[in-house]
Amino acid sequence: MFQISLAVFKKNRSTVLHAYPWSFIISRITGGIFAILFPMLMFYFVFNQQVSDKFVEYIGTNNYVSYIVLGQALDVLAFATLMNVGRCLITEIREGTLDTFLLSPASRMQYYIGAYVEQLGRSSLEYGIILLFGLFVGFKIEISKIIWYVIIFFIASVSFFSLSILLSTVMVYTRDTYLVQNTLMIFMECVCGVVFPIQYLPKSLQVISNLFPLTPMLNIFRACVLSDQRLGDCWKWLIQVGILSMVYIIVGYFGFRKMEKKLIEDVLA
Repeated sequence: MFQISLAVFKKNRSTVLHAYPWSFIISRITGGIFAILFPMLMFYFVFNQQVSDKFVEYIGTNNYVSYIVLGQALDVLAFATLMNVGRCLITEIREGTLDTFLLSPASRMQYYIGAYVEQLGRSSLEYGIILLFGLFVGFKIEISKIIWYVIIFFIASVSFFSLSILLSTVMVYTRDTYLVQNTLMIFMECVCGVVFPIQYLPKSLQVISNLFPLTPMLNIFRACVLSDQRLGDCWKWLIQVGILSMVYIIVGYFGFRKMEKKLIEDVLA
């Protein structure tokens, strides 16, 4: 049933092991670490470990260290998923194998699933390393809440996978990776509440920020870890994540299938 997914899994795993096993992982982990260090230096040495009343009002806690670490953990997970899955088709173009794939009856969705499952171990490694690094800046991981880190990881990973399908389609359309993915990630980091609450943003940007799965996933993550809430208490954000994920999957998948006809015509021309 999932022969295509398994084949894609094996192909991508072989490519990663023989071509670039650590370069992308190290770059994302390094970026996440520095993204934690700079706010922490400001927090400890400039603001003397003080946060404003507005921050406490918006977040419900004055624990800025945990706020930043949890934000960067999901941000790195989002970047890893979007990069690993979003680049899969543009990589096929560069390797000259997309034409063969387009002319085959292979399931396109199984292809995406195979690419997603293959990178799951690497993205979980990056996610875990960022959380462990947080221990060095004052973040505390409660053993009783370990289950939330696992549950949130899988929910967030699936939601980012849905966005990666749309990103993949855009990359194929523009024939560009770095400009598209870096622009998207920088924009998400700025408006999704990774470093500061979105309530500080203008209303228009707050609306836009809620169009990305990262925003409600950060709210769920912080609510479960910092405020001792359950997933049932976050049902509004879960519904938001579910709706966004379905929309991105539908738009991305059918957008590619529509564009696929033009790509096949170019091959046969």
